[in-house]
Amino acid sequence: MGGNPFTPSGATNPGGQSWATSSTYIAVTGMVADTSTYPGSTVTSNKLNVQGSKTNATIAASIPFGSSFGGATHTIRLVDQSGTVIGSPGSAVGGISGTCTVTASGVDLSAITSVGVEMAASGAGSGNTAATGTLTIT
Repeated sequence: MGGNPFTPSGATNPGGQSWATSSTYIAVTGMVADTSTYPGSTVTSNKLNVQGSKTNATIAASIPFGSSFGGATHTIRLVDQSGTVIGSPGSAVGGISGTCTVTASGVDLSAITSVGVEMAASGAGSGNTAATGTLTIT
């Protein structure tokens, strides 16, 4: 984003996205810009847009899940506008409900224009993401 001054961005996820069967990583949909906490934030195609440039950014996400996922293992990861994974996936979380988290620190945003979250639910039956998920770029 060139030499534009950096401004933190944030989004929330209202939940309700369902998985019918066990899945590989798929995009978490329904992201909504959190303009009250992070003014100027925007979301395009379920990805949070970067505001400006920074070489030592922290990107973090938290996505709750629940409702009959079985005893599956869940993980989330961060991806850029091209689908390239940023950092490492978060720790696996098992059970019928819980919260997956992931943080990537020291991220150079010079070539990143937007960030999304992907979730995998290995061994899952059916289930859904729960409300109050978040994604931030600080």
